[in-house]
Amino acid sequence: MIANQIKITNDNGDSIEFGRHFRLIEGFDLSNLSANISYSESTNDGTNYQRTVLEPRDFDLSFFIHKDISEPWWIEEKRRELYRVCNPKHNPMRIDFTTKGGSSYFINANLANIPSLPQGFENSNNSWQKGLLQFSCNDPYIYQADEKLVDVATWVGAFSFPLELSADGIEMGHRSQNLIANVINDGDSDSGMIIRFTALANVVNPKLVNIETLEELKLNFEMLSQDIVEVSTYEGKKSVTYIRSNVRRNIFNRIDLNSKFFQLSPGDNLFKYDADFGIDNLEVVMLFTNRYVGV
Repeated sequence: MIANQIKITNDNGDSIEFGRHFRLIEGFDLSNLSANISYSESTNDGTNYQRTVLEPRDFDLSFFIHKDISEPWWIEEKRRELYRVCNPKHNPMRIDFTTKGGSSYFINANLANIPSLPQGFENSNNSWQKGLLQFSCNDPYIYQADEKLVDVATWVGAFSFPLELSADGIEMGHRSQNLIANVINDGDSDSGMIIRFTALANVVNPKLVNIETLEELKLNFEMLSQDIVEVSTYEGKKSVTYIRSNVRRNIFNRIDLNSKFFQLSPGDNLFKYDADFGIDNLEVVMLFTNRYVGV
């Protein structure tokens, strides 16, 4: 894969970009991903398939520092910049990259060691200093850079400019009549999401229902005007956050015991929103990021 732009950002927020002073020697190869296949014994020929789990993704970045200035102080400055950002103590790293086709992605990676900067004329001279970065990804997926947003329930504007006012007044907006929304996961794997409930007036016990499985995620909670509740269904990051006047509070205990933290399957996912009271006062938005095994 050819990447036109690569940016590495560590856990402290420090970053380094490849393109001018730091340049890749080879392409950005993320194709080396193995899987662990589990079988169980069978009374018939062969075995019974159980499941497949992706292994961690390991890859190297071979690069060189282009010596625009041959003075020793300049190359030492660039080395310090490299070591400051690419420090394994500041894992995990986020690597953002743009492909030759213009698509943007990122991957979360852990630096396995400090940058290697070998010596010798072939590796270090007046024109360049070669180097190597070695990464291991406990999360093997590649993520689309842009988060997807789907309006499940919202209000639609009903006027445009130039605006003509009449004695009878005008309709500023209307409620979308679609109670069911199709959320399309274009990725290669199930994905968690953020479900955001917003109350325009009083709403009692809002919920979201998966039409295909009939599973539901329900809040036993009364929302007042301008209240927001955000539910994260991401694996390892499940949370329920109540927001009023920009103050955030954990209300995980308000999730109904029969609720399911939905995962989006690849392809179509049909959802319906509902509430015990005030359904017309409820806005529902779902946010998620497509993830891929390769790009």
